[in-house]
Amino acid sequence: MKVRIPQAYRTVLLQQPVSTPLLVGLENPAETALALRVTDLFSLRRQRRSITVWPIGYQGKEGPWLVAIAFCVGNDPAAALEDAAYMNPRQADDHRLLQHLATQERLPFLFLSPRLTVAAGHGAPWSVQHRQEVRMLLARIEHSLPGEELTGSVDPDFERVKQEFQGLDAIKTLLTLHTHSDVRLSAPFRGVVLD
Repeated sequence: MKVRIPQAYRTVLLQQPVSTPLLVGLENPAETALALRVTDLFSLRRQRRSITVWPIGYQGKEGPWLVAIAFCVGNDPAAALEDAAYMNPRQADDHRLLQHLATQERLPFLFLSPRLTVAAGHGAPWSVQHRQEVRMLLARIEHSLPGEELTGSVDPDFERVKQEFQGLDAIKTLLTLHTHSDVRLSAPFRGVVLD
C-alpha cells in the first residue's frame, strides 16, 4: 500500500514509541487518519479487519479539553488491539484534524512498519453520528476556550488532563461497554461524549 504521510507527521511518528497511536493529516484527500507503528505488520495486513472507533471528549477539572479516538481492532477479545489516540484541541494542528473528523466519511487506519517503510491500510466507518458528535464537541470546546491556540509541542495542562483521563480507565470501560453491549449507557465520566 502506498501512503503519503507528510514529513512532519513522519518525524513525530518516528519519535514516538512503537505501538503509540497518532492522528495524522493526509493531503489527498485532506482528511485525518490514525497511524500506528507495529512490530507485527503481517497479521494486520489481512483484509476484513473489524475496526470499531469512538470519539470521546473530556474536560479536565481545570478546564482544558482532551479528545480521544478510542479504537478496537479485531473481534477476539484476547487478541484485539485496543487503545486511543489523543488530541489537544488547543493545538492548531490537532484542532484542524478534529475539523476534518467533523466532515469525513471514513477514518483510515494506517499500520506501519517501525521504520515507516511498509504500510497496511484499513478503513473504519466514520458515521454521520460520529461526525455530528465531533461537531457538537468542537462547538463545546470552542465555546469554552479563550480563543488562543498553541503552536508549540508541549502543553503541561494537556498532559495533566491526559493523565487524569487515563486514571479513570475511561478507554477500557468504554471499549467494554461498546464491545459487549448494544445498550446506550450514560457516561460515567464528566465531559465525555459517547456515540
